Amino acid sequence: MKLRQSRWVPIALLAWGGVLLLNPLPYVSELPAATVVPAWATDPTPVRQPKGVPAYSVAGFTYGCNDCHAIIPSPAETDRTLVQHTEIRLRHGLNTRCFNCHHRTDREAWVDDFGEPIPWADPPRLCGKCHGPVYRDWQAGSHGRTNGSWDPARGTQTRRKCIECHDPHTPPFPPLEPAPGPNTFRMGPQESQDEGPARNPLRVDALPRRETRGD
Repeated sequence: MKLRQSRWVPIALLAWGGVLLLNPLPYVSELPAATVVPAWATDPTPVRQPKGVPAYSVAGFTYGCNDCHAIIPSPAETDRTLVQHTEIRLRHGLNTRCFNCHHRTDREAWVDDFGEPIPWADPPRLCGKCHGPVYRDWQAGSHGRTNGSWDPARGTQTRRKCIECHDPHTPPFPPLEPAPGPNTFRMGPQESQDEGPARNPLRVDALPRRETRGD
């Protein structure tokens, strides 16, 4: 009797293995499909890539800024229409004069509030002249972007400079296309809510209330 019973064990196991292979009732996940995030939304490359040296290219040649400005004096007031550098569009609020940022005698340096030069490689110090709170936030890491490792003990971190995100002559960002919204199990696909009121699943007060009866 025991021998006959032992024969059914491998048969049952083989039958169960066949059922698993055929998978007659495949599992269907209730989770929504993953949201496709465009490559530009996660690209760590700086928005702008300014020149690392004070130089100007024209007619196929590259010159240092002082190569020309040492022999071509600029007028005292520079809120006039530019004759050179006509590609520049200065839309920086009340900051409408070149010498607010550029050193008068050393065009390869910026200028601080006391007329002293700021090295060309240190533009955040220049921006901090007017944008003090934002400059402190940038120093603390809460403004701007940090590339590299989240943990400084595991890798290096690089703070991106102001002009790697903002055009110094026209700092506001142009309109940007937003990245796609979340598609979670609780919230579902986030369609446009431009037309009419829409239920917000994250708001507790938007959930239907139960009616209570008095005693």
